[in-house]
Amino acid sequence: MIGKFHVYKENHDRWPAKNGKPGGEAFKLLLMDMTKPPQHALNAICQYRLTDEEKEKHWGQLEGKAVEVAVTDIHIGDKSPLLRGSILSIGQ
Repeated sequence: MIGKFHVYKENHDRWPAKNGKPGGEAFKLLLMDMTKPPQHALNAICQYRLTDEEKEKHWGQLEGKAVEVAVTDIHIGDKSPLLRGSILSIGQ
């Protein structure tokens, strides 16, 4: 699925090691669906986790911009859906 989203905010999460599991961090984008017509857009804010390559290339530059994402997987989390895939293009 290819979707067009507005990057509402960039979000960096870090968590400590716990119960024998290693600590880690995630670089995520909080996204608003820009589907046209708007009545068919997703009403919830989605998260998109950047890959290491995307983080190196785009982190700190995407807030407030439009991105086109090829979504290959959707995980339903406690707070909001988490999208996985790849960024195809970045607009204004």
